[in-house]
Amino acid sequence: MKTSGMMATSSIVLAFLVLVAAAARPSGTTNPVRRLPTSAGDDGRPWECCDFVVQDPLSRPPRWQCNDVVKECSPNCRRCEKSPAGDGFVCRDWIVSLLEPRMCTPRPWDCCDAAVCSSWYGDIPTTCWCADNVAACPKNCKECGLVEKSDPPRYRCLDPFHGNPGPNCTPWISKGN
Repeated sequence: MKTSGMMATSSIVLAFLVLVAAAARPSGTTNPVRRLPTSAGDDGRPWECCDFVVQDPLSRPPRWQCNDVVKECSPNCRRCEKSPAGDGFVCRDWIVSLLEPRMCTPRPWDCCDAAVCSSWYGDIPTTCWCADNVAACPKNCKECGLVEKSDPPRYRCLDPFHGNPGPNCTPWISKGN
């Protein structure tokens, strides 16, 4: 009697699921629960937010490193090093996450479609401005400039921001496409 291919495949899948479930179950100290650095809760995260974040361009899923200089590293940091300038410490740990880590310093705008960024002499992070013409500047904006020859009057936030300019205001997929 022949065994169908479907029956053999389902037996293999069932055996695999049983093995995975057995390996995932904690049993004392011999098989502790392992968490990724992005697991819920504070354990495992070397930093809560970061203004000077770097993404590893070769890693999939993405991994991120924070190069902020702090007075002292978090207890969760495994690779705490003195900053090159000697003015504090930098945690050299990498975290794996599909999303870029949260920034500590708020942007002068909530979103921006026309970000203009520049880097001088290898300055990282880059300095960005939002060139969007809006009806009113966001409440976070300190220097709001009137766009010349605009009817009705339009404004632009002139505040510089060091780092990622943030999300676009207009989704790239719209109902009109």
